Amino acid sequence: MRAAFRVEIRKLLRSRVAFVATALMGVLLPAMGLGFYTVAVSGGTGSLADKAAALLTGEGWVGYLGQVDQIAAVALFLGAGVVVAWVFGREHSDRTFPSLFALPVGRGTIAGAKFLVLIVWMVVVSVLIAVVALILGRVAGVAPWDAGVVLSELSRLVVISLGAAVLSLTMGLVASIGRGYLPAIGTMSVIVAVTQIAVLFGTGGWFPFAVPGLMAVAGMEGIPTLTPIQLALVPGLAAASMWLTVRWWRRAEVI
Repeated sequence: MRAAFRVEIRKLLRSRVAFVATALMGVLLPAMGLGFYTVAVSGGTGSLADKAAALLTGEGWVGYLGQVDQIAAVALFLGAGVVVAWVFGREHSDRTFPSLFALPVGRGTIAGAKFLVLIVWMVVVSVLIAVVALILGRVAGVAPWDAGVVLSELSRLVVISLGAAVLSLTMGLVASIGRGYLPAIGTMSVIVAVTQIAVLFGTGGWFPFAVPGLMAVAGMEGIPTLTPIQLALVPGLAAASMWLTVRWWRRAEVI
């Protein structure tokens, strides 16, 4: 596993896909949240100002980081999903999958190493988003400053970001079965649409992909309170998907 982990982490570090995704999510995402918050509190008129104000979850840092939460709930699933799809799908798209059969390391071990590297990367990205959001908020002079409140909201941001990111691990199974990253990217688009429908019909709490978004707007009028079982669906689905993916890699054949 150690050898496979070292190889996979080198692949990820040299990947332009992972680099671009990390930069966009780590920097652009908090900047967008600050932009929406600024528009919401500026008292302006127009459709953008109205939408931003409607999504405002509070004042000061609560409102600002609440905007980042809502963006992260969707962007982390899509952004991390692209990287997951690339990590598993490239072995088929680049036709390197058959060569894995000649390696002394089992294919299931390789798949497990891929997941381990991805989880570490997701944790780093989630923390990076929180750090950049803190820096941008301080530079922009978001007030009032309350260290306890800010720390609590930043911790919540990390949890929501990580929750949305780990859901994208399901794309490893799709990319493997579909033997390429395009099926996974297409599946993500469908999931986002179905998530909106699930929330619209009030069943979002039981649809794992909707849970991070509902966490981001928790406390707002009309938003149901998530139960521990519903929250557990997120890591449960991710774990099940990883197990199935590793199992598929162990039994997959060259076609």
